[in-house]
Amino acid sequence: MSSDAVERDTAASRRLRKLALDDEINSCRRCDGLNIDGVTASAPGYGCLTSPVVLVGQSLCEKCMETQIPFTEGSGDLIDDGIKRAGRQKENLFISNAVHCHPLKNRASHQHEIVNCSPFLHRELEIVRPRLVITLGRDAERVLRFFYPRARISALPFEAPRGRLPKGVPYIVNAKHPSWIQRQHDDALEDEYASSLAAAIRWSFGDAPEEAE
Repeated sequence: MSSDAVERDTAASRRLRKLALDDEINSCRRCDGLNIDGVTASAPGYGCLTSPVVLVGQSLCEKCMETQIPFTEGSGDLIDDGIKRAGRQKENLFISNAVHCHPLKNRASHQHEIVNCSPFLHRELEIVRPRLVITLGRDAERVLRFFYPRARISALPFEAPRGRLPKGVPYIVNAKHPSWIQRQHDDALEDEYASSLAAAIRWSFGDAPEEAE
């Protein structure tokens, strides 16, 4: 089989695995009160299945139930800004959550909900196989530390890792949730946050860093 055929076969395999996983997420009833249509509905991870970067948030927001896209509007505006500064579009990346459902009234996720949903996230990461994972909030940070105990971990502001990284695991960058950043009402902090996200995203794609003006 030629390299092109292998690549096509791999891409097709990823799509089929993701479609099957999406069906499982949409039909999941592991947690009482979650995944109720229009109330606490779920949304699978969204984006490119060959993205070198995955962004992982806490749980699905209310607006995201409608769009089925994590980080739609609200705090997602900061994420969108970082992606735009990196010269990419949202669909170029892969974005998911530690909990794929919308906890009622945006409450914090319960521990058992995070545990019940973590296999879905882990399987998404196995499909995408990113070079970099950016966690957005404590729930995502804890889950990724559990998934990848050998991973090199840092925090924003982003700095490219030096030396050889462990094989088979992504580089992990922990960031505060964008909603926390917005609640500070600090334009300079928001600018630094979006710029650092952009730097991390550019690194994952192998893009050269921007020169200082």
